[in-house]
Amino acid sequence: MKAATFPSNDRGETSIQVVLLVPIILSVFFTCVHAAALAHGGQVASLAAMRGAQISAASNGSSDSNALMKLEIQRSVQEMGNRLESEPQLSVFQGNVQVTVRVLVPGVVPFLPTSVRRSATVPAERFIEEQDRQ
Repeated sequence: MKAATFPSNDRGETSIQVVLLVPIILSVFFTCVHAAALAHGGQVASLAAMRGAQISAASNGSSDSNALMKLEIQRSVQEMGNRLESEPQLSVFQGNVQVTVRVLVPGVVPFLPTSVRRSATVPAERFIEEQDRQ
């Protein structure tokens, strides 16, 4: 049996392939990790906005309910391992309550966004006395 012989002009081809492919593979991997972090941040922001909107819709718009809403949003975001980028924004219009939350996401890839914004709109609850009901 004869040993396999390799042409002498293929020297270093494997190392060039590795040098060219490793950065591409790593950038795809880190982009996927960043996309997963953005998706998680979006879910956290949606949850926090919905909880805040539900608390605000159930209250009569008092300052205590706004403080409770902000505290619940902060707690929800922190329990899921994220941070708020700014204060939650509350707006009431046409019998609806809308809460907007911005959540920071850990930056893995420098040029991709590092925050997620989500809003939740809930109809404001209204209590009607029994004698006023028709």
